[in-house]
Amino acid sequence: MNSLPNEPQESIETPSEPTGKNEPGKVPSTSEKKQSITWIKQPAAIISLVMVLLALFLLADWLMSGSKPARTEPTLTPSATAPLTAPVVQVEPQDPSTSAPSPTPLETRVVPTPTATVVPRTEVITYTLAEGDSISSVAEKFGLWPESIIWANRYELGDDLNLYTLGRQIYILPVDGVYHVWTQGESLRAVAEFYGVTTDVIIDYPANHLDRATLGGLTSPNIPAGTHLVVPGGTIPNYFADSSLLSYPAVSLLRSLPLGTPEDFPAPRDRVVAYEVQPGESIFGIAEKFGLKAETVLWANRYIIGDTPDGVYAGQKLIILPSDGVFHAWSYGEGLNGVARNYQVSVDTILDEPSNHLETASLGDYSLPRIKTGTFLFIPGAVGSTPSWVTPVGPGEDGIGSHPNVSYLGAFACNATANQMGTGFWQLPTGRTGISGYEYNPPVHNGLDYDGETGDALYATDSGVVIYAGWSDRGYGNTIVIDHGNGYLSLYGHLMDGGVAVGCGQVVYSGSVIGYMGSTGNSTGSHLHFEIRYNGSPVNPHGFGL
Repeated sequence: MNSLPNEPQESIETPSEPTGKNEPGKVPSTSEKKQSITWIKQPAAIISLVMVLLALFLLADWLMSGSKPARTEPTLTPSATAPLTAPVVQVEPQDPSTSAPSPTPLETRVVPTPTATVVPRTEVITYTLAEGDSISSVAEKFGLWPESIIWANRYELGDDLNLYTLGRQIYILPVDGVYHVWTQGESLRAVAEFYGVTTDVIIDYPANHLDRATLGGLTSPNIPAGTHLVVPGGTIPNYFADSSLLSYPAVSLLRSLPLGTPEDFPAPRDRVVAYEVQPGESIFGIAEKFGLKAETVLWANRYIIGDTPDGVYAGQKLIILPSDGVFHAWSYGEGLNGVARNYQVSVDTILDEPSNHLETASLGDYSLPRIKTGTFLFIPGAVGSTPSWVTPVGPGEDGIGSHPNVSYLGAFACNATANQMGTGFWQLPTGRTGISGYEYNPPVHNGLDYDGETGDALYATDSGVVIYAGWSDRGYGNTIVIDHGNGYLSLYGHLMDGGVAVGCGQVVYSGSVIGYMGSTGNSTGSHLHFEIRYNGSPVNPHGFGL
């Protein structure tokens, strides 16, 4: 612990009485002693002596006080590599000096991590991720936006949401905003502008312990490198929330909705409700009961059942909208004009819907409105789109190959340099021809569900290169995608655990075994979900004799 410099003790020596003009070693005579005594007895002499002593005392005091160091204002100086167990300090400030000396770092005192609560506070705390935690659920516990969790931990974890694992300690800000680590040479004015706030917001926030008396200029402030600063209300420009943040809000919302039947909530309804799937029901039958289109039910539940209705099962709860339209899950970075345009409606359609509870006065700029990630907006009359898991890639665009980008499906996409053109002759992807469950019925079901048993062999429907091999977060479970090199892609979903028999980037040939049937992901029984897409759009496999 660095302490304030010790003040030197003042020491004043009293001068000796004068001894006349005696030379060293010479013994004064009796007459000299008498003269000395006589001089001391004179009133004027006594006054003069007192004045001399007083002058010497004042001179010594002035010299000693001039050598004292100025007092410094202690400033928080956490290290950028400090453990997350000590993110907060409480500092008892010293009386500031009139000058602006360099801050003296003090030892930190850790504030224990409290129970998760939305009670207002000003200090930064740490939280250990527990079983079942997600970024969205932790944000809800502390009354924050999900982005505030990510922006508080970006120096340690970046934007990789997979690093938020069980047992990981993370920073929790007291308010929505950004946690900034100061770098030497930064300008406070530039930092504030980058995050979209004023310098006063940063300086005056209590947890930052910044004193204007010792801060210096805004261009080159007296802030040590490594200091963590809370930026209340700050945002990171050009940031777009990950769609994985939307599953928890969807499930949380579903649990809060009133549960009932079509008889309990007959059309026309004025609110969003929940419905429990009965044995033997499909999305098509449920939609008909509530007077809705099947795609309305699918789009309202995409963050619960994924992009395919294969996983709807008896006892599952689904979100039911008041009328046909879209239930849009808001992501930070979106704009109201863009969302409205995408669904072919006006902005007023979104703003005027009573169930959305949007107040235009508090939204701010429509290009980046103050709408929390995970907020669900009912957009009546909106026209959704068929989910596209394919994005074209130009030659050399990503520095590797020219295969389409299918990373929308999950983390197991690749773009290998290998190439293999399909033959154009298609064969069945399984040894059975029976359809189990859904036929090709876009935009709700964009492929075929082939019947079968777990462990049945699956075949490449034509030659090509594997560009996805692994788990998909979009409801397909274990998934394989083959690029046939002629604009066509084929997808094989719900493979059994351990049933992916090819690697990403591998060349496969028509009829070769690529995996084994299962029921992973959103699935209620063993089957193969099979899709063919041309230039990204779904096509009917029956058109190829399949």
